[in-house]
Amino acid sequence: MTDSTCRNPETLEKILQRAEGLERIKVLKDLASAFREINPEKVIEFGKQGLELLEECKDSELESAILNELCWACQRIGEYRTALEYGLRQFDIAAKTNGDNGKSSILNKIGVTYWRMGKYDKALECYLKALEILGDSGDKHEIAPVLNNIGIIYNCLGDRKMALNYYNRSIEIHEELGEQMKLSNSLNNAGNIYRQLRESDKALKHFQKALEIRENLKDKRRISHTLANIGTVYQDLEDFDKSLDFFKRSLKIEEETGDRRASANTLLNIGTVYTFTNHLTEALEYARRGLDIADELEAPDVRRDCCIILSSILEQKEDFREALEFHKKYKTLDDEIFTEEGSRRINELRVKYETEKKEKEKEIYKLRNIELAKANEELKTALSEVKHLSGLLPICFSCKKIRDDQGYWKKIESYISEHSDAQFTHGLCPECMMKLYPEMYENSESDDSRD
Repeated sequence: MTDSTCRNPETLEKILQRAEGLERIKVLKDLASAFREINPEKVIEFGKQGLELLEECKDSELESAILNELCWACQRIGEYRTALEYGLRQFDIAAKTNGDNGKSSILNKIGVTYWRMGKYDKALECYLKALEILGDSGDKHEIAPVLNNIGIIYNCLGDRKMALNYYNRSIEIHEELGEQMKLSNSLNNAGNIYRQLRESDKALKHFQKALEIRENLKDKRRISHTLANIGTVYQDLEDFDKSLDFFKRSLKIEEETGDRRASANTLLNIGTVYTFTNHLTEALEYARRGLDIADELEAPDVRRDCCIILSSILEQKEDFREALEFHKKYKTLDDEIFTEEGSRRINELRVKYETEKKEKEKEIYKLRNIELAKANEELKTALSEVKHLSGLLPICFSCKKIRDDQGYWKKIESYISEHSDAQFTHGLCPECMMKLYPEMYENSESDDSRD
Protein backbone atom coordinates (compact mmCIF):
# COMPACT_ATOMS: atom_id res chain seq x y z
CA MET A 1 0.00 0.00 0.00
CA THR A 2 1.16 3.56 -0.70
CA ASP A 3 1.19 6.44 1.70
CA SER A 4 -1.84 8.40 0.52
CA THR A 5 -0.60 11.51 2.37
CA CYS A 6 2.42 11.77 0.04
CA ARG A 7 2.25 14.87 -2.14
CA ASN A 8 5.66 14.81 -3.80
CA PRO A 9 5.04 14.41 -7.56
CA GLU A 10 8.32 12.60 -8.26
CA THR A 11 7.73 10.07 -5.47
CA LEU A 12 4.13 9.52 -6.56
CA GLU A 13 5.15 8.93 -10.19
CA LYS A 14 7.60 6.23 -9.04
CA ILE A 15 4.88 4.61 -6.93
CA LEU A 16 2.53 4.75 -9.92
CA GLN A 17 4.85 2.53 -11.98
CA ARG A 18 4.18 -0.49 -9.73
CA ALA A 19 0.65 0.32 -8.51
CA GLU A 20 -2.34 -1.63 -9.84
CA GLY A 21 -6.12 -1.65 -9.61
CA LEU A 22 -7.73 0.59 -7.02
CA GLU A 23 -4.35 1.49 -5.58
CA ARG A 24 -3.28 2.87 -8.97
CA ILE A 25 -6.38 5.07 -9.10
CA LYS A 26 -5.59 6.44 -5.63
CA VAL A 27 -2.06 7.36 -6.75
CA LEU A 28 -3.44 9.06 -9.89
CA LYS A 29 -5.81 11.05 -7.69
CA ASP A 30 -2.92 12.08 -5.43
CA LEU A 31 -0.86 13.08 -8.46
CA ALA A 32 -3.70 15.24 -9.74
CA SER A 33 -3.88 16.94 -6.32
CA ALA A 34 -0.10 17.39 -6.18
CA PHE A 35 -0.04 19.22 -9.53
CA ARG A 36 -3.08 21.45 -8.82
CA GLU A 37 -1.06 24.63 -8.17
CA ILE A 38 1.85 23.66 -10.45
CA ASN A 39 0.59 22.35 -13.77
CA PRO A 40 -3.14 22.12 -14.65
CA GLU A 41 -2.38 20.10 -17.80
CA LYS A 42 -0.78 17.41 -15.62
CA VAL A 43 -3.85 17.42 -13.38
CA ILE A 44 -6.02 16.73 -16.43
CA GLU A 45 -3.67 14.02 -17.71
CA PHE A 46 -3.66 12.06 -14.44
CA GLY A 47 -7.30 12.77 -13.70
CA LYS A 48 -8.48 11.36 -17.04
CA GLN A 49 -6.38 8.23 -16.52
CA GLY A 50 -8.04 7.78 -13.13
CA LEU A 51 -11.54 8.15 -14.59
CA GLU A 52 -10.80 5.55 -17.29
CA LEU A 53 -9.71 3.01 -14.68
CA LEU A 54 -12.79 3.77 -12.57
CA GLU A 55 -14.98 2.42 -15.36
CA GLU A 56 -13.81 -1.02 -14.25
CA CYS A 57 -13.15 -0.37 -10.52
CA LYS A 58 -16.19 1.55 -9.30
CA ASP A 59 -15.51 3.84 -6.33
CA SER A 60 -17.77 6.89 -5.97
CA GLU A 61 -15.55 8.60 -3.39
CA LEU A 62 -12.45 8.38 -5.60
CA GLU A 63 -14.44 9.41 -8.66
CA SER A 64 -15.75 12.49 -6.86
CA ALA A 65 -12.25 13.49 -5.72
CA ILE A 66 -10.83 13.15 -9.25
CA LEU A 67 -13.75 15.07 -10.79
CA ASN A 68 -13.09 17.83 -8.28
CA GLU A 69 -9.47 18.18 -9.44
CA LEU A 70 -10.45 18.04 -13.11
CA CYS A 71 -13.07 20.75 -12.67
CA TRP A 72 -10.60 23.18 -11.08
CA ALA A 73 -7.86 22.37 -13.63
CA CYS A 74 -10.18 22.95 -16.60
CA GLN A 75 -11.23 26.26 -15.08
CA ARG A 76 -7.58 27.27 -14.82
CA ILE A 77 -6.92 26.71 -18.53
CA GLY A 78 -10.23 28.22 -19.65
CA GLU A 79 -12.06 25.02 -20.67
CA TYR A 80 -15.20 26.10 -18.87
CA ARG A 81 -17.72 23.86 -20.60
CA THR A 82 -15.62 20.81 -19.75
CA ALA A 83 -15.15 22.10 -16.20
CA LEU A 84 -18.92 22.43 -15.89
CA GLU A 85 -19.45 18.84 -17.06
CA TYR A 86 -17.04 17.56 -14.41
CA GLY A 87 -18.64 19.69 -11.70
CA LEU A 88 -22.16 18.52 -12.55
CA ARG A 89 -21.00 14.89 -12.55
CA GLN A 90 -19.51 15.36 -9.10
CA PHE A 91 -22.74 16.97 -7.89
CA ASP A 92 -24.77 13.97 -9.13
CA ILE A 93 -22.52 11.62 -7.15
CA ALA A 94 -22.93 13.72 -3.99
CA ALA A 95 -26.71 13.85 -4.45
CA LYS A 96 -26.90 10.04 -4.71
CA THR A 97 -24.48 9.11 -1.95
CA ASN A 98 -24.09 11.92 0.61
CA GLY A 99 -27.39 13.75 0.88
CA ASP A 100 -26.51 17.39 1.56
CA ASN A 101 -22.99 16.51 2.70
CA GLY A 102 -20.48 18.11 0.32
CA LYS A 103 -23.12 19.51 -2.03
CA SER A 104 -22.59 23.12 -0.95
CA SER A 105 -18.88 23.16 -1.84
CA ILE A 106 -19.60 21.55 -5.21
CA LEU A 107 -22.34 24.10 -5.93
CA ASN A 108 -19.90 26.85 -5.03
CA LYS A 109 -17.39 25.48 -7.53
CA ILE A 110 -20.03 25.10 -10.26
CA GLY A 111 -21.02 28.69 -9.56
CA VAL A 112 -17.44 29.79 -10.18
CA THR A 113 -17.53 28.00 -13.55
CA TYR A 114 -20.75 29.76 -14.54
CA TRP A 115 -19.23 33.07 -13.45
CA ARG A 116 -16.18 32.46 -15.67
CA MET A 117 -18.57 31.73 -18.54
CA GLY A 118 -20.35 35.05 -17.97
CA LYS A 119 -23.56 33.30 -16.85
CA TYR A 120 -24.07 35.42 -13.75
CA ASP A 121 -27.67 34.38 -13.10
CA LYS A 122 -26.74 30.68 -13.01
CA ALA A 123 -23.71 31.43 -10.85
CA LEU A 124 -25.81 33.36 -8.32
CA GLU A 125 -28.40 30.57 -8.29
CA CYS A 126 -25.68 28.02 -7.37
CA TYR A 127 -24.29 30.25 -4.61
CA LEU A 128 -27.71 30.88 -3.07
CA LYS A 129 -28.50 27.14 -3.13
CA ALA A 130 -25.18 26.52 -1.40
CA LEU A 131 -26.06 29.09 1.28
CA GLU A 132 -29.47 27.49 1.72
CA ILE A 133 -27.86 24.10 2.37
CA LEU A 134 -25.35 25.66 4.77
CA GLY A 135 -27.95 27.78 6.57
CA ASP A 136 -28.85 25.26 9.28
CA SER A 137 -25.32 23.90 9.76
CA GLY A 138 -23.73 27.28 10.53
CA ASP A 139 -20.47 26.01 9.03
CA LYS A 140 -18.53 29.27 8.76
CA HIS A 141 -15.64 27.55 6.94
CA GLU A 142 -18.01 26.84 4.04
CA ILE A 143 -20.22 29.93 4.31
CA ALA A 144 -17.46 32.56 3.99
CA PRO A 145 -16.19 31.52 0.50
CA VAL A 146 -19.78 31.50 -0.81
CA LEU A 147 -20.34 35.03 0.55
CA ASN A 148 -17.13 36.11 -1.19
CA ASN A 149 -18.30 34.65 -4.50
CA ILE A 150 -21.71 36.30 -4.24
CA GLY A 151 -19.80 39.56 -3.81
CA ILE A 152 -17.97 38.83 -7.08
CA ILE A 153 -21.28 38.44 -8.94
CA TYR A 154 -22.65 41.72 -7.60
CA ASN A 155 -19.39 43.41 -8.57
CA CYS A 156 -19.75 42.06 -12.12
CA LEU A 157 -23.29 43.45 -12.16
CA GLY A 158 -22.02 46.87 -11.04
CA ASP A 159 -23.69 46.76 -7.61
CA ARG A 160 -20.63 47.79 -5.60
CA LYS A 161 -22.50 48.38 -2.35
CA MET A 162 -23.87 44.83 -2.29
CA ALA A 163 -20.51 43.43 -3.40
CA LEU A 164 -18.63 45.20 -0.60
CA ASN A 165 -21.22 44.05 1.93
CA TYR A 166 -20.66 40.40 1.02
CA TYR A 167 -16.86 40.79 0.88
CA ASN A 168 -16.75 42.39 4.33
CA ARG A 169 -18.92 39.62 5.81
CA SER A 170 -16.53 37.10 4.29
CA ILE A 171 -13.44 38.97 5.61
CA GLU A 172 -14.90 39.03 9.13
CA ILE A 173 -15.45 35.26 9.16
CA HIS A 174 -12.04 34.41 7.65
CA GLU A 175 -10.29 36.63 10.21
CA GLU A 176 -12.23 34.96 13.02
CA LEU A 177 -11.30 31.48 11.74
CA GLY A 178 -7.71 32.41 10.89
CA GLU A 179 -8.10 31.22 7.27
CA GLN A 180 -5.27 33.20 5.72
CA MET A 181 -5.50 32.10 2.09
CA LYS A 182 -9.26 32.63 1.87
CA LEU A 183 -8.90 35.90 3.77
CA SER A 184 -6.46 37.12 1.12
CA ASN A 185 -9.07 36.37 -1.58
CA SER A 186 -11.73 38.49 0.11
CA LEU A 187 -9.26 41.28 0.88
CA ASN A 188 -8.19 41.29 -2.75
CA ASN A 189 -11.80 41.49 -3.95
CA ALA A 190 -12.71 44.26 -1.49
CA GLY A 191 -9.63 46.14 -2.70
CA ASN A 192 -11.04 46.02 -6.21
CA ILE A 193 -14.28 47.64 -5.03
CA TYR A 194 -12.39 50.46 -3.28
CA ARG A 195 -10.35 50.94 -6.44
CA GLN A 196 -13.55 51.29 -8.49
CA LEU A 197 -14.85 53.78 -5.92
CA ARG A 198 -11.61 55.77 -6.45
CA GLU A 199 -10.59 55.20 -2.83
CA SER A 200 -7.00 54.41 -3.77
CA ASP A 201 -5.59 54.43 -0.22
CA LYS A 202 -8.10 51.83 0.97
CA ALA A 203 -7.57 49.78 -2.18
CA LEU A 204 -3.79 49.70 -1.74
CA LYS A 205 -4.17 48.88 1.96
CA HIS A 206 -6.33 45.83 1.16
CA PHE A 207 -4.09 44.71 -1.72
CA GLN A 208 -0.88 45.06 0.31
CA LYS A 209 -2.38 43.02 3.16
CA ALA A 210 -3.49 40.34 0.68
CA LEU A 211 -0.06 40.34 -0.99
CA GLU A 212 1.70 39.90 2.36
CA ILE A 213 -0.44 36.86 3.18
CA ARG A 214 0.06 35.33 -0.27
CA GLU A 215 3.82 35.85 -0.22
CA ASN A 216 3.99 34.19 3.21
CA LEU A 217 2.03 31.26 1.77
CA LYS A 218 4.22 31.26 -1.38
CA ASP A 219 1.06 31.13 -3.50
CA LYS A 220 2.47 32.26 -6.86
CA ARG A 221 -0.79 32.26 -8.77
CA ARG A 222 -2.54 34.49 -6.25
CA ILE A 223 0.55 36.67 -5.83
CA SER A 224 0.34 37.46 -9.55
CA HIS A 225 -3.33 38.47 -9.22
CA THR A 226 -2.58 40.91 -6.40
CA LEU A 227 0.43 42.37 -8.22
CA ALA A 228 -1.85 43.05 -11.19
CA ASN A 229 -4.44 44.69 -8.94
CA ILE A 230 -1.82 46.97 -7.40
CA GLY A 231 -0.80 47.84 -10.96
CA THR A 232 -4.35 48.98 -11.72
CA VAL A 233 -4.32 51.35 -8.71
CA TYR A 234 -1.07 52.98 -9.85
CA GLN A 235 -2.55 53.20 -13.33
CA ASP A 236 -5.51 55.13 -11.86
CA LEU A 237 -3.04 57.38 -10.04
CA GLU A 238 -1.25 57.93 -13.39
CA ASP A 239 2.00 56.55 -12.00
CA PHE A 240 2.53 54.57 -15.20
CA ASP A 241 6.10 53.44 -14.51
CA LYS A 242 5.04 51.74 -11.26
CA SER A 243 1.93 50.39 -12.95
CA LEU A 244 3.92 48.74 -15.76
CA ASP A 245 6.38 47.29 -13.26
CA PHE A 246 3.63 45.55 -11.28
CA PHE A 247 1.84 44.35 -14.42
CA LYS A 248 5.00 42.86 -15.95
CA ARG A 249 5.91 41.13 -12.67
CA SER A 250 2.42 39.69 -12.64
CA LEU A 251 2.58 38.56 -16.28
CA LYS A 252 5.85 36.73 -15.71
CA ILE A 253 4.35 34.64 -12.90
CA GLU A 254 1.11 34.00 -14.84
CA GLU A 255 3.06 32.63 -17.80
CA GLU A 256 5.05 30.40 -15.42
CA THR A 257 1.92 29.00 -13.75
CA GLY A 258 -0.13 28.66 -16.95
CA ASP A 259 -2.88 30.98 -15.69
CA ARG A 260 -4.10 31.95 -19.15
CA ARG A 261 -7.17 33.94 -18.20
CA ALA A 262 -5.09 36.08 -15.85
CA SER A 263 -2.43 36.46 -18.57
CA ALA A 264 -5.04 37.76 -21.01
CA ASN A 265 -6.24 40.35 -18.48
CA THR A 266 -2.70 41.48 -17.63
CA LEU A 267 -1.71 41.77 -21.30
CA LEU A 268 -4.76 43.94 -21.76
CA ASN A 269 -3.79 46.08 -18.74
CA ILE A 270 -0.29 46.59 -20.14
CA GLY A 271 -1.80 47.57 -23.48
CA THR A 272 -4.01 50.10 -21.69
CA VAL A 273 -1.03 51.71 -19.91
CA TYR A 274 0.85 52.01 -23.21
CA THR A 275 -2.26 53.68 -24.65
CA PHE A 276 -2.20 56.30 -21.89
CA THR A 277 1.50 56.97 -22.51
CA ASN A 278 0.86 57.23 -26.27
CA HIS A 279 2.96 54.16 -27.14
CA LEU A 280 0.26 52.92 -29.49
CA THR A 281 2.34 50.29 -31.32
CA GLU A 282 3.20 48.54 -28.02
CA ALA A 283 -0.39 49.02 -26.83
CA LEU A 284 -1.76 47.29 -29.93
CA GLU A 285 0.73 44.42 -29.62
CA TYR A 286 -0.17 43.59 -26.01
CA ALA A 287 -3.92 44.03 -26.53
CA ARG A 288 -3.88 41.68 -29.55
CA ARG A 289 -1.93 39.09 -27.54
CA GLY A 290 -4.58 39.33 -24.86
CA LEU A 291 -7.36 38.88 -27.40
CA ASP A 292 -5.64 35.83 -28.92
CA ILE A 293 -5.73 34.11 -25.54
CA ALA A 294 -9.27 35.31 -24.83
CA ASP A 295 -10.46 33.87 -28.16
CA GLU A 296 -9.12 30.47 -27.11
CA LEU A 297 -10.88 30.70 -23.76
CA GLU A 298 -14.61 30.38 -23.27
CA ALA A 299 -14.59 33.72 -21.44
CA PRO A 300 -16.85 36.29 -23.10
CA ASP A 301 -16.13 38.98 -20.48
CA VAL A 302 -12.38 38.93 -21.25
CA ARG A 303 -13.04 39.01 -25.00
CA ARG A 304 -15.44 41.91 -24.52
CA ASP A 305 -12.84 43.93 -22.57
CA CYS A 306 -10.17 43.22 -25.20
CA CYS A 307 -12.47 44.40 -27.98
CA ILE A 308 -13.29 47.75 -26.39
CA ILE A 309 -9.60 48.48 -25.65
CA LEU A 310 -8.57 47.51 -29.18
CA SER A 311 -11.33 49.72 -30.56
CA SER A 312 -9.96 52.65 -28.56
CA ILE A 313 -6.34 52.04 -29.63
CA LEU A 314 -7.24 51.71 -33.30
CA GLU A 315 -9.34 54.86 -33.14
CA GLN A 316 -6.30 56.77 -31.84
CA LYS A 317 -4.24 55.25 -34.64
CA GLU A 318 -6.96 56.55 -37.00
CA ASP A 319 -7.80 53.06 -38.25
CA PHE A 320 -11.50 53.82 -37.95
CA ARG A 321 -12.79 50.87 -39.97
CA GLU A 322 -11.17 48.21 -37.75
CA ALA A 323 -11.97 50.28 -34.65
CA LEU A 324 -15.66 50.14 -35.60
CA GLU A 325 -15.49 46.37 -36.14
CA PHE A 326 -14.07 45.82 -32.67
CA HIS A 327 -16.67 48.13 -31.16
CA LYS A 328 -19.43 46.05 -32.80
CA LYS A 329 -17.88 42.87 -31.38
CA TYR A 330 -17.73 44.50 -27.98
CA LYS A 331 -21.42 45.46 -28.13
CA THR A 332 -22.45 41.94 -29.20
CA LEU A 333 -20.48 40.31 -26.39
CA ASP A 334 -21.79 42.80 -23.82
CA ASP A 335 -25.38 42.10 -24.90
CA GLU A 336 -24.75 38.35 -24.60
CA ILE A 337 -23.52 38.76 -21.02
CA PHE A 338 -26.17 41.22 -19.83
CA THR A 339 -29.26 39.74 -21.43
CA GLU A 340 -32.67 40.93 -20.34
CA GLU A 341 -33.58 37.37 -19.32
CA GLY A 342 -30.41 37.01 -17.25
CA SER A 343 -31.01 40.32 -15.48
CA ARG A 344 -34.61 39.33 -14.73
CA ARG A 345 -33.53 35.99 -13.26
CA ILE A 346 -30.89 37.65 -11.09
CA ASN A 347 -33.46 40.09 -9.69
CA GLU A 348 -35.87 37.22 -9.04
CA LEU A 349 -33.18 35.22 -7.24
CA ARG A 350 -32.17 38.22 -5.18
CA VAL A 351 -35.77 38.99 -4.15
CA LYS A 352 -36.45 35.30 -3.42
CA TYR A 353 -33.34 34.98 -1.26
CA GLU A 354 -33.97 38.21 0.65
CA THR A 355 -37.66 37.30 1.16
CA GLU A 356 -36.86 33.80 2.44
CA LYS A 357 -34.16 35.24 4.66
CA LYS A 358 -36.58 37.77 6.18
CA GLU A 359 -39.27 35.11 6.64
CA LYS A 360 -36.79 32.88 8.43
CA GLU A 361 -35.69 35.78 10.64
CA LYS A 362 -39.36 36.54 11.42
CA GLU A 363 -39.98 32.91 12.36
CA ILE A 364 -36.90 32.89 14.62
CA TYR A 365 -38.04 36.18 16.20
CA LYS A 366 -41.56 34.78 16.71
CA LEU A 367 -40.24 31.62 18.34
CA ARG A 368 -37.95 33.61 20.59
CA ASN A 369 -40.85 35.85 21.63
CA ILE A 370 -42.99 32.79 22.42
CA GLU A 371 -40.17 31.31 24.48
CA LEU A 372 -39.62 34.65 26.24
CA ALA A 373 -43.33 35.05 27.02
CA LYS A 374 -43.44 31.50 28.39
CA ALA A 375 -40.39 32.15 30.54
CA ASN A 376 -41.91 35.42 31.82
CA GLU A 377 -45.17 33.68 32.72
CA GLU A 378 -43.31 30.96 34.58
CA LEU A 379 -41.33 33.61 36.45
CA LYS A 380 -44.49 35.53 37.42
CA THR A 381 -46.10 32.32 38.66
CA ALA A 382 -43.03 31.48 40.68
CA LEU A 383 -42.85 34.97 42.18
CA SER A 384 -46.54 34.92 43.06
CA GLU A 385 -45.97 31.74 45.03
CA VAL A 386 -43.05 33.19 46.95
CA LYS A 387 -43.52 35.27 50.11
CA HIS A 388 -40.31 36.59 51.58
CA LEU A 389 -39.22 38.30 54.78
CA SER A 390 -37.15 41.44 54.67
CA GLY A 391 -36.00 44.27 56.90
CA LEU A 392 -35.24 44.23 60.66
CA LEU A 393 -37.36 41.89 62.83
CA PRO A 394 -37.65 42.80 66.54
CA ILE A 395 -37.08 39.55 68.51
CA CYS A 396 -37.11 38.96 72.24
CA PHE A 397 -33.66 37.91 73.39
CA SER A 398 -35.21 35.71 76.09
CA CYS A 399 -38.28 33.91 74.70
CA LYS A 400 -37.44 34.57 71.01
CA LYS A 401 -40.95 35.90 70.16
CA ILE A 402 -41.18 38.33 67.25
CA ARG A 403 -43.08 41.64 67.35
CA ASP A 404 -45.35 42.13 64.30
CA ASP A 405 -46.41 45.40 62.61
CA GLN A 406 -49.36 45.82 65.01
CA GLY A 407 -47.13 45.53 68.07
CA TYR A 408 -48.16 42.00 69.09
CA TRP A 409 -45.52 39.48 70.15
CA LYS A 410 -45.86 36.15 68.37
CA LYS A 411 -44.03 32.88 68.47
CA ILE A 412 -41.37 32.73 65.80
CA GLU A 413 -43.00 29.80 63.98
CA SER A 414 -46.38 31.58 63.86
CA TYR A 415 -44.85 34.75 62.48
CA ILE A 416 -42.86 32.94 59.73
CA SER A 417 -45.88 30.83 58.74
CA GLU A 418 -48.00 33.99 58.29
CA HIS A 419 -45.34 35.78 56.23
CA SER A 420 -44.15 32.91 54.02
CA ASP A 421 -45.21 29.56 52.61
CA ALA A 422 -43.00 27.69 55.07
CA GLN A 423 -44.67 25.15 57.36
CA PHE A 424 -43.22 23.82 60.59
CA THR A 425 -42.85 20.30 62.00
CA HIS A 426 -41.39 19.84 65.44
CA GLY A 427 -38.50 17.80 66.72
CA LEU A 428 -35.67 17.98 69.27
CA CYS A 429 -32.10 18.95 68.64
CA PRO A 430 -29.44 16.77 70.34
CA GLU A 431 -28.65 19.40 73.02
CA CYS A 432 -32.28 19.82 74.04
CA MET A 433 -32.88 16.09 73.99
CA MET A 434 -29.89 15.51 76.29
CA LYS A 435 -31.16 18.25 78.62
CA LEU A 436 -34.82 17.16 78.71
CA TYR A 437 -34.62 13.39 78.21
CA PRO A 438 -31.12 12.24 79.23
CA GLU A 439 -32.06 8.53 79.42
CA MET A 440 -33.51 8.50 75.90
CA TYR A 441 -30.47 10.38 74.61
CA GLU A 442 -28.08 7.73 76.05
CA ASN A 443 -30.12 4.87 74.51
CA SER A 444 -30.12 6.55 71.11
CA GLU A 445 -26.35 6.99 71.31
CA SER A 446 -25.77 3.30 72.07
CA ASP A 447 -28.12 2.28 69.21
CA ASP A 448 -26.13 4.38 66.76
CA SER A 449 -22.87 2.72 67.74
CA ARG A 450 -23.99 -0.83 66.81
CA ASP A 451 -22.40 -2.67 63.89
